Amino acid sequence: MRYVMRRVVNRSLAPILGALLLALAGCASVSPQNIKSDRMDYGQVVAESWKRQTLLNVVRLRYADAPVFLDVSSIINSYSVAGKANGSVTMPSSINPDVTVFGGEGSWSNTPTVTYQPLMGDRFTKSLLQPVPPASVFQLMQGGWSPDLVLRTVVTSINGLRNSLGGVGSDSAFDQLVGALTRIQLNGGLSFRVEARKEGSAVIVVMRRGGSGAALSEDSRLVQQLLGLDGDSGEFEVAYGLVPKSNREVAMLSRSMLEILLQLGFGIELPDGHAKEGRAIPGRWQAGDVAAAPLVRIHSGLEAPADAYAAIPYKGHWYWIDDTDIASKRVFTFLLILFSLAETGQSYSAPVVTVPSR
Repeated sequence: MRYVMRRVVNRSLAPILGALLLALAGCASVSPQNIKSDRMDYGQVVAESWKRQTLLNVVRLRYADAPVFLDVSSIINSYSVAGKANGSVTMPSSINPDVTVFGGEGSWSNTPTVTYQPLMGDRFTKSLLQPVPPASVFQLMQGGWSPDLVLRTVVTSINGLRNSLGGVGSDSAFDQLVGALTRIQLNGGLSFRVEARKEGSAVIVVMRRGGSGAALSEDSRLVQQLLGLDGDSGEFEVAYGLVPKSNREVAMLSRSMLEILLQLGFGIELPDGHAKEGRAIPGRWQAGDVAAAPLVRIHSGLEAPADAYAAIPYKGHWYWIDDTDIASKRVFTFLLILFSLAETGQSYSAPVVTVPSR
């Protein structure tokens, strides 16, 4: 954008206007207020695109389509401001005996550049295909996340007690375990520590059995009974696996990020006929089946929703999470946080696509 101004004034005002133009030209700069608006605007757009990309990949996996993850690796916004002032005085003449001519020029440019990086190779393997470490599962719970949310989302089984999978409901004993651990956490009776050993570090979970009333002790005994643990100790070691080695160990099978995305996909309300026609993976979950309730409820329709937490189009239909469904929003937000934890931070070279924004 360029602007030019030219004005004819009386010579008596020339010194004042000349000084003013020179001052304006010398003070041309980018306002710090741009940081306030740019940071909020770009941050909001990146957050929304992250939600939509994740939802799209959940839908694609339900339709047996390959997921694609494209990260926004950098946003560079370059501003340029320039200004120039000039002036000249004409000699008196019979036509116009007393004039002074001033001119000013200015320029402004804004050239943002966004860089995208596809998730692939070793980074894809470590971020999406490796199971969430059992230690991280208990770290999330100690960090304040409810066992009901963490275990139902991340865990496949604990000491053989099976979580819901592929639209099939969970074991009743698994539900009892989740409920007991949730109550123990609310009463401040659940913690863990990491012990260094020759063969590597070990995660020790500690359950406090007393101090907060009979309810805490009862829940602790229930957890020990369901998991087949030694009743004389409130501590047990966590290991990855299906079957524990002893009655002082808890064997946990945890999901990878890709498995979690697949599991969330069974909460999609598929359009009529898509499963029967072989377009989408069928699920055995039915409305009203409490034991097999989906982690996230994803609606579908032919038109875009008016009010949605996240919505995407896919093959002629719209899929969305309702903005009033706080339970689904909570799980989906938790999923985005898990993606951040799974990020390895490794860098690689090609391919990188940089798109200038206009």
